[in-house]
Amino acid sequence: MSKEVEDFIKRNAADVIRSVQKTSLFPSVKMAQMIIESSGKDEHGKFGIGKGLAVRKAKNYFGIKADRRWKGKKVALSTPRDGKPVSYFRVYPTALDSMKDHTIFLLANARYKANGVFTSKTPEMQTEALQRAGYSESPNYSKALRGLISAYGLKELDKKQAHDDFTIWYVLGSAVVLTATAFAFKKEIKEILKLKKP
Repeated sequence: MSKEVEDFIKRNAADVIRSVQKTSLFPSVKMAQMIIESSGKDEHGKFGIGKGLAVRKAKNYFGIKADRRWKGKKVALSTPRDGKPVSYFRVYPTALDSMKDHTIFLLANARYKANGVFTSKTPEMQTEALQRAGYSESPNYSKALRGLISAYGLKELDKKQAHDDFTIWYVLGSAVVLTATAFAFKKEIKEILKLKKP
């Protein structure tokens, strides 16, 4: 296991979880995608996680290109492997903005829904659905995602999401109970407050 990858996961875990809230996307899968898609050579030619050209120039962690539908900022980057010398990429102010837009990108493209990305019951099923939908040209994309999920225990992020959702509802539920209790005993509370006045 790589300390560089572990540090990347720790640094981005909370935002990855945030970026998939209220969707059926697994944080574990999103993190694995982010590790793969953001990797590349830094300005000194050294390979690293989160060091790819699109990350450095545009905070674009998933390599999402700026087509005609994109109304935000964009930047031209060298992409000789794509068959074009230059391609335009979406520019984001923060890593979280990149993660959120990646979620929107998946939700907005019918092929991901049609291939079962949003009805997958497990992270493994979701990686296979992404592969079927043609997210990557690599025939080993699903296998690579599953490898990262397993090697770095990324399913813990899925549990954290469930725990956070439970915590939110627990806090909201507690607030409702406290408000109702206060309303029911408002007369008694007023009397207590009167007694405390000098």
